[in-house]
Amino acid sequence: MRALLVNPWIYDFACFDLFSKPIGFLKVACLLKELGFKLDYIDCLDRLHPAMKKLKSKDNPFGCGNYYNEVVEKPDILKEIPRYYKRYGMPPYIFRELIKKIETPDIILVSSGMTYWYKGVFEVIDILKKEFKNVPIILGGIYPSLCFEHAKNFSGADFVFKGKIDDFLSILEKIFNKKFSLDRDFKKLIPLYELYPKLSYISLRTSSGCPFKCSYCGWHLIDEEIYQVFYEEVFKQIVYFHKKLKVKNFAFYDDALLYNADKHIKPLLKLIIKNKLNLNFHTPNGLNAIFIDEELALLLKKAGFVEVRLGLETTNPQRQKATSIKIDNPTIKKVIKLLKDVGFSQDKIALYLLMGLPGQSFEEIEDSIISAHNLGAKVYLEEYSPVPGTLDYKRAKLPNDLDPLWHNNSVFPLFKGSDNYLKFRKLKDLNHKLNISR
Repeated sequence: MRALLVNPWIYDFACFDLFSKPIGFLKVACLLKELGFKLDYIDCLDRLHPAMKKLKSKDNPFGCGNYYNEVVEKPDILKEIPRYYKRYGMPPYIFRELIKKIETPDIILVSSGMTYWYKGVFEVIDILKKEFKNVPIILGGIYPSLCFEHAKNFSGADFVFKGKIDDFLSILEKIFNKKFSLDRDFKKLIPLYELYPKLSYISLRTSSGCPFKCSYCGWHLIDEEIYQVFYEEVFKQIVYFHKKLKVKNFAFYDDALLYNADKHIKPLLKLIIKNKLNLNFHTPNGLNAIFIDEELALLLKKAGFVEVRLGLETTNPQRQKATSIKIDNPTIKKVIKLLKDVGFSQDKIALYLLMGLPGQSFEEIEDSIISAHNLGAKVYLEEYSPVPGTLDYKRAKLPNDLDPLWHNNSVFPLFKGSDNYLKFRKLKDLNHKLNISR
């Protein structure tokens, strides 16, 4: 049995490789390998792929960088956006050349990221169907998990599943007319990073689920169960990838990395420090400040965390209560002081703010930007992206059949009118000025 796995390119107004790897997809690859499949793998977002050598952009010191991109025509509903629309990643002509060299597979798996990236998914599926006629294509990932009917009706895939591994195994059984079973818990499988010819970083998820149910976040719709891989197993993974794949940069993409800290992250960091691994750790997803005490702050510093990114979202107390219970202003202020006391400089502490939440005024956002900067940290301003099935999606009174292209955080402000879009631009300019003035 042979399987071809493809991670598609992206269509968007902006995209940057910030330790971006399809972790769940690579775990599915591990599952298929354990089931006896031979694998071919093409990640169209792999900037280090040998076929992309002449098109590769320069890495930053930690292995991240700009994707190769080409300006393309905007879909009709995005015509009013005053920005270039681009395809990020591997050009289709290179992809076509690569798949012509591949032995005809028995099945094809296509992954997907954000709901509003579906255009790239559709294109890849169309190319694959023309090259490998009658080979069943299975589509999974975040997009079909949140927009299942849209994916089922329009993607062109033969099978679509929402991310439950039992559903995936059922699809395999239907295709091959035989029983498939997994000897190990899927959550314990290790992402099959060996499929990459070269790597500059490894992205890990040491847990699933989240103890919070924030009004804007849809992760609980995809993964409800809270589960943490035993910290010694995580440590073994880090050591393995470091030694075998020669990687020094590791990014944690957990939604709640610091949850249950005394039994998970703290003993893990102590092992890392004890063994003097001398690695760089990153937290692009943001950390829950409510779990950081003096001991954990010191462990983060000693273990090699380069920058601590904290999820704040807003400094408005009423908005904090309306969106989640995970943070308040006194706590974030206390944690920033703890981080500075253990040696993190101001430019290595960052706060994530959200703008454009349903009911959020421009004055409220502006006040949050100024207040967050006054806390003595760098601020990353993120536009709200509506996620179907969440409380804020309902608060925004958005239709269930809204084209997922409108979910794009660069586009959604225009859904409420062009004036909104221009005001958001001014808020981003304000935040940029405050960041560079420090």
